[in-house]
Amino acid sequence: LAIEYIKDNIPAIVEAFYPGELGGDAVADVLFGKVNPSGRLPITVYPADYIKRSYFDMSLRDNGGCTYLHYSGDALWQFGDGLSYTTFTYEWESGSLGERTPSIASSAAARFEDTPLQYTVVVKNTGDMAGGDSVLGFLKSVNQSSAPIRELFDFGRVFLQPGESATVHLTVGPQELSLTDHRGVQSIRGGEAEYNVQVGSLHAKFYVHGPDVEMFNLPEVKLRYASKERA
Repeated sequence: LAIEYIKDNIPAIVEAFYPGELGGDAVADVLFGKVNPSGRLPITVYPADYIKRSYFDMSLRDNGGCTYLHYSGDALWQFGDGLSYTTFTYEWESGSLGERTPSIASSAAARFEDTPLQYTVVVKNTGDMAGGDSVLGFLKSVNQSSAPIRELFDFGRVFLQPGESATVHLTVGPQELSLTDHRGVQSIRGGEAEYNVQVGSLHAKFYVHGPDVEMFNLPEVKLRYASKERA
C-alpha cells in the first residue's frame, strides 16, 4: 500500500479494514462525530519505493528491514499511529520510575526480582470530547545491534471525559529484555546494556548490567525430546 498523495493532501483517513455487516453504520458514526475514533494502526504503511525490496526476501533485518521492529526507512504511517477528535497529554507520575535512570542486575531482571520495571503514566483528556486512548510503551536497546529498532513492551487503555485524568501502568518484563540468537538460545544480555523507553512524547532510560542470563535453550529442548523418543 503506497498512498503518498493521500498522505500529503488529505487530513485524515478512516481505515476500517474488514468491518463486517454493520461496518457502514460504524464508519458513518465516526465520520459524523457520533463516535470518537481511538484505534491504533496494527501495521506499518511503507512508501512506494519499498517495492524495490524483493518480494521473496523474508529477512526481517536485511535490506532496510521490515515490520515496525526492524524497518529503518521513513514509513508513511507507523505501527501504533492513530487520531482522535480530542487530545491527550502524557506525564510521568511524580516520583515514578520514568523520572529516574535505574541500573539493574541481569540476574534480577531475568527473575523479575527487586522492584519490577513499571512505568506509570498520567493521561489527561485535554480536548472537548470524551474519548478513548491506547497508551503504548515502546522499548529500544541502544547498544545491542541485534535488537529490534523498537518493540512494544506493554500497553494500557483508558476512556476519559474532557478534563479527566487516569494513570496507566506499563511493565517491562524479562521477555522484552531478552534476545534469541541464531542457535535458538534466548538470554538477557548483560555487560552494560542501555535501554530507552518511549511512551508518546515521554522518554526514560535504564541499564542492565552483569553477565548474560540464559532463559531458554532450543537446542537443549530438542535434545531432551529426542532422548525421550529414543527411550
